[in-house]
Amino acid sequence: MRVEERTRTVSVLTRAAQPGVSASDLPRRSRLIGRRVVLSAIVPILILLVWWLGSLSPTKGLFIASPLATVVRTFQDFLGGNASHLFLGTVAWQDLLPSLWRATVGFWLALVVGVVVGTALGVKPVVAALFQPLVHLGRSLPTPALLGVFFLLFGTGDWPKVLLIAFGVIWPILFNTIDGVQGIGTGRAHVAEVFKLRRRDVLFRILLPGAAPKIFAGARVALSLSLIMMIISELQKSRNGLGYLLVATQRNFDYPGFWSVLLVLALIGIILNIIIVRIERRVLAWHQGATSQHD
Repeated sequence: MRVEERTRTVSVLTRAAQPGVSASDLPRRSRLIGRRVVLSAIVPILILLVWWLGSLSPTKGLFIASPLATVVRTFQDFLGGNASHLFLGTVAWQDLLPSLWRATVGFWLALVVGVVVGTALGVKPVVAALFQPLVHLGRSLPTPALLGVFFLLFGTGDWPKVLLIAFGVIWPILFNTIDGVQGIGTGRAHVAEVFKLRRRDVLFRILLPGAAPKIFAGARVALSLSLIMMIISELQKSRNGLGYLLVATQRNFDYPGFWSVLLVLALIGIILNIIIVRIERRVLAWHQGATSQHD
C-alpha cells in the first residue's frame, strides 16, 4: 500500500511540476479560452447584424437577401440527400467542384514552379540579377487584364483558367522563396562546405528547411489569391463554375442564389486557411520549437 501511495504522490508531483498543467492555472486558462471565443465571435455577429439590417432596407433589401434565406438556398443548391453523390447537390457537382479543381491545380502549379524557380534565383545571385527585370515585369502586369490573352493563346477550356490562376498567385511564393533562400546566411553555407555535403543534401537539409517559413507565408497569401483568380477566370468563356454562377444569378436577378455563392466562397476560404495553418504548424514544428528556445 505504501508503495502505491508513493507512486501516486510522485505522479501527482510530476504533473504539478509540468508547465501549464497545475490546477491553479486551469481557471486562468478557461478564462483566456472564453475571452478568445467571445472576441472571435464579435466580428461575425456584427457582420450578420449589418447584413440582416441591410436586407430589411426598402431599397437595398431588393438586392440583399436575408441571412436566413441565403442559408436555406445554400443548403438547397449545394447539399443533397443522395449518398452516392456524397450528399452534394446539383450545383455543387456542376459548379463548385470544377471551380475547386481549377483553383487547386493552379495553386499547386504555382507552388511547384515558384519554389523551384525561387530557389534557383536565390542560390545564384547572377541569375537573379539577370532575370530580375523580367520577374518584376510579370509581377506588375494586371492579371485580370490578361484573361483575354490567355483565352487567345490557350483556347477557352479549363487550362487557360488554370494557367491564369497560376500566373496570378505565383508571385508571393516566388519572392518569398527567393527571400528565404537568400536569408539563410553564409554560416550554413560554410558548414556545408566544411562537411562537403552533396548538393542534394544542401538543398533538402539546409536551403528548403531554412526557407520553409517564408515559403509557407507566401503560400498562404497565394491560396487566398487563388480563390479570387478562380472567380475572375470564370467570369468569361465559362459554362460552369462559381464565377459563372455569380454572373448567371445577377443576370436573372436571383439574389438569394447570388448571396449563397458568396457564402460558399467565404466558407471555402475559411476551411482552406484552417487546413494550411494546420499543415504549417505540423511541418514547421521544429522551427517553432527553435524560435521559442531563442526567445
